[in-house]
Amino acid sequence: MRFGRKKIFLAAGAIILAAGWMLHAASATCLPVLGSSLVRINVAGLLNGRAQTYCYADSAGKRLRFILARGDDGKVRTVFDACRQCYTYHRGFKISHDELICRVCGNHYPIEHMTKGKASCVPASLPHRESGAMVTINTSDLKSGGYLF
Repeated sequence: MRFGRKKIFLAAGAIILAAGWMLHAASATCLPVLGSSLVRINVAGLLNGRAQTYCYADSAGKRLRFILARGDDGKVRTVFDACRQCYTYHRGFKISHDELICRVCGNHYPIEHMTKGKASCVPASLPHRESGAMVTINTSDLKSGGYLF
């Protein structure tokens, strides 16, 4: 009987550790940004072929994550840290070198093509404006993607 309890506790511990790891993976490290009607981000340090995750807290405190990436062509692209099909799992993307990888289905999106999908997994696009080294995003656009989180 004692051996059975030990197995139950070990299994429960493994489940708790796995759940904690999944939550950690889903809440990828993000740089917080602020703004009442606009969010402005200096992207001068964002190198070609690289991406960074940012988060904006809405009025309810929900973290709305998004990714800014600069392709090898120097062009900045923005998407929510969620895809249109897999968002219900709240796992987002892993950034690996010059691509995004969906944490649910495993699809790879090179930064150059991250606004295009594969099958039903499509990164949710986020409009932005770029002027020099500054990217501007309307907070209303960020809030419109709140359902993804």
